Amino acid sequence: MNFARRSVMYTAFLCCVLSLSACSNAPTVNLPSLPADSQTADTETEETLLKNLSEQQADRPKNSPQLEKPLEKLASYYELRNRYDLAEQYLESMTVCHETNWNWERLSTALAEQKKFDQAIEAMKHSVLLVESKNKADNTAAAYIRYAKLLEKAGRQSESISYRQKAHTLAPNVKNSTVRWH
Repeated sequence: MNFARRSVMYTAFLCCVLSLSACSNAPTVNLPSLPADSQTADTETEETLLKNLSEQQADRPKNSPQLEKPLEKLASYYELRNRYDLAEQYLESMTVCHETNWNWERLSTALAEQKKFDQAIEAMKHSVLLVESKNKADNTAAAYIRYAKLLEKAGRQSESISYRQKAHTLAPNVKNSTVRWH
């Protein structure tokens, strides 16, 4: 299952890269073939990402918005490999560099995947508050549903009911089945 998930993600990533390069005016670049030992390629990529972050951190304070991109790349790297313990630290730093509902929600997901439900719920509360402040009913309803699903995953079904009801009141057309927990 894990191999299949990685294969699908890798294929999707390559399709995105190829479609983006086809749309740009940049000259065509021949991609190097992958080495026979794919684990070495992963380590090199990880090392490059870590080195880039280190170089960026040397020149900036910890809460610099310019750190968000290298932090996001490392967080994504670990999320794609189901290494939520490692992704967590970079996602936490991202919420300090640039506080967005998406950054908080990704942190919540990483924590939930590690069964750290109390911390995941706290992170998701931050996400919901940021979404609520934008006053967009459909987005807020979707955030409520994702929050309700997290509460259910944490075994707190009675708390989730009110958020599902709030979601339905705000946006009756947003169905519980259309908003997925990722």
